[in-house]
Parts: sequence; C-alpha cells; structure tokens
Amino acid sequence: MTRRVVPAAAPARAQWEGRQARVVAWRLGYLTLALAPLALCLIDLDPGRGFWVNLSVAAGFVALSLLGLQFLLAARWPRATTPFGADVLLQFHRQVTVLIVVLALGHPTVLFVWDSRFLGLLDVVSAPMRAKLAVLSVVALLVLVATSIWRTTLRLSYPAWQTLHAGLALVVAGAALAHVIMIGYYVDQRWEQVLWIAYTAAFVWVGVYVRVVKPIGRYRRRFRVVAVTAEGGGSHGLELEPVTPAAARAFAPGQFAWIMVGRSPFALTYHPFSYASSAEHPERVRFVIRGIGPFTAGIGDVRAGADVYVDGPWGHFSPDRVDASAWVLIAGGVGITPMLSILLTRRDRGDHRPVWLFQAARDEESLVAQDLLAELAADPGVTVVPILSRPAATWTGERGRVDPDHLRRYLPADLGEVHAFVCGPPGMTDAACAAAQAAGIAPRAVHSERFSMV
Repeated sequence: MTRRVVPAAAPARAQWEGRQARVVAWRLGYLTLALAPLALCLIDLDPGRGFWVNLSVAAGFVALSLLGLQFLLAARWPRATTPFGADVLLQFHRQVTVLIVVLALGHPTVLFVWDSRFLGLLDVVSAPMRAKLAVLSVVALLVLVATSIWRTTLRLSYPAWQTLHAGLALVVAGAALAHVIMIGYYVDQRWEQVLWIAYTAAFVWVGVYVRVVKPIGRYRRRFRVVAVTAEGGGSHGLELEPVTPAAARAFAPGQFAWIMVGRSPFALTYHPFSYASSAEHPERVRFVIRGIGPFTAGIGDVRAGADVYVDGPWGHFSPDRVDASAWVLIAGGVGITPMLSILLTRRDRGDHRPVWLFQAARDEESLVAQDLLAELAADPGVTVVPILSRPAATWTGERGRVDPDHLRRYLPADLGEVHAFVCGPPGMTDAACAAAQAAGIAPRAVHSERFSMV
C-alpha cells in the first residue's frame, strides 16, 4: 500500500487550481451585495423613527437582497458555482432560505411589538396597497418553503414543483420590491434610486441569463442519443455523442450534469444525473438512469437520434481532487453511476492504484450495471463487493447494510492514504460515511454525494 501511481492525465485538475482565491473573492462579493442595502438605514430619520423601526427596516432589506442573490445561486453560473460545487451551493441555497424567512417575518414582527397600531396593516381588505404587497410577499415565501419541504408528501412532480417554485420566487421578489417603492421613504434620494436600479438590473440580468443565454448555449452544445441499453435494477443507459465539437466538454470522473431529452433547450425542467462514462472520452458520454418518476420512467423509450441538452459538468465529488494511494467506493442503488465513471476513467488512464467497490442494494434484481462491473473486476486491482439487504435464500455473498465489518473484511490494515467516496440515498450515505470512518479511514478522506438533489 506504499506505492502510489498518479495518473498521467487528469483533465479536470486545472479546475481546482486557484480555487481558494476565487472562494474568498466570491464570499466577499456575496456579503457585500447582501449587506449593501443596510446603508439605507443610515439616512436621516424622520421624527418618530428610531432604533426599532431601523431594526425592522434592516431585517426587511437584508431579506430582500438575500432573496435576489438566491436567483444567482440557482442560476448555475459557472464562474460562481465551480469554486464551491453545485451541490454545496444547493445546500447553502436551502440554508439561506431559512434565514430569509426569519428576516422576512422579523421585519413586521418588530413593528408589531414596538407599536400595536401596525397590526392594522394585516387587514388586507382595508390596508393600503403597500401593506397588501408585503403580506403577499411573505405568504408566497411561506408557500414556497412549504411546497419545497413537503413536495413528496404533497405529491408534486418535479416539473410541477420547479414551475411553482420559480413562479412563487418571482412573486416574492416582485411584491417585496414594489412594497419598498410604494413606501417611497427609501427611494427618494438619488443614491438610493441608483442602488435599487442596480439591484433590479442585476435581478433582470440573472433572469435573462437563465432563460435566454444558457439555453442558447445548450442548443449550440447539444448531444444526440446513440443507444439506450437496459442496465438492470430498473435502470437504462443513455449513450450520447455531441452534435457539435463544442459539446464535448471535459469532465472529471464522479461529476454530474443536468439533462433534458428532446423538447427544447428553453424547457424549464432539467434533471441531474452523474456521468457514468470515462472522463478520458468526453466525445461519447453515458448516463445510467433509474426509472422512478415520470421523466426517468420514459428513458427506456427514448429513440436513437433524439436531441439531448446537457448543462454541465458540475460537482466536486471526484478523486481527481485528491492525492490518494487507493480508493474505497461505496454506492447505494443508482449511486453506482459516478463510481462507473471513476472506474472507467481509471482503466483508460492506465492507473493501477487499487480500488474497492462496495455496492449496496436490496436484492440481486436491484443491482445495476453488473455486466460492466464484471468486466472491470477482471482487473486484479479492482475488487467489487455487492451487499444485499434482502437477498434470496440462495445468495452466498455479503448480507445486510454496509457496516465497518464489511469494509474490514476486504480492506488492508493500513488506510492512512486511502480516500473513500460514498454516493446514495441520504440515510444510506450517512451510515456508509460513518462505517468508513469506523473502519479506519480518516474523516477528511471520506467524500460523499447525495443524489437527492431536489
């Protein structure tokens, strides 16, 4: 385990160079934009205004600026997303939403506590239009959050939820901005007008970028379906080739992309899937997709020649980012797809570092890509260990769920320079990460990606 063979070609490694400086720059820019409206609270106060009114205004302004920045986070703008990773920004997007709700509710609550006469503004029948817009913005925000948290419970399909989510976000931002303008107190000076015009122009630019610029780029870099293959476990492989040379973008093993089959590059809904092909051959990419929803269930019926629009690559879940002596791959269900890319890339690069793949599934019928894995396991440096939680009585392999004992039976004693990569449903991923650490892999060397992106 002391010999280390570093691959000769690592096409994605250049993406990580200088990352720390870009991270610092984006963090400072984000904080500046988020807090800039606080300057409005420094203007001369009218008689009767004081600390509590100022505090309320500050909460509202920061909530509005953070809301605008949410559009940027969701836009998947490469310059902003690449330094952090799309999965990290998505989690941050969710966390900031909680803060926005607290600030948006805190804005009127402070006024109500300070002076109960403000409670009359909740009477949407007789209240002035500016108050009605404020109520509309807050109610739309709460509905947006509720439908996101309980999307599955409410049985909202992903396309329906995404359309509703985008529409509600526009209502929240538009009503809040109109509320500020109609109050007028914070937009009557020239510098205040310049500030709000700049913010509004930025929001509009993000919308144009997402709905016009990016779709045009996707059309110019579209792919075409070459073949659709059955991969077991209710999954199908979607093999693509670029229509134009510009579409053949380099990606790192383990990364993912948002894709849309057919329809139009301007379609609202795209779905995230990990690359399941070698990063050494971006001229022919492959995704393995399990049919569990309206979109994925129809993958098996896609015809050769259909256009596919790809938005990617994205993500930081890749062994190209680390220098390891060996890899431990733990996959649950369709979480096997990034592992296929990692293994295929290893083979095509002539990389001889040892790798252990632990594939968790319910039963034999749920195992994905078994023919390809058998081919890859012919390499003496590759060990594939399926672990079934509900196997048939005739199953002679590993049983149960991935735990430290499973890992210890196959891994060497010295795990000092070994890195683990875990992908699967959230619960399984949490348990597998804990098992990897309990088996002796350093916490900093355990990397995970949860495929519940939405």
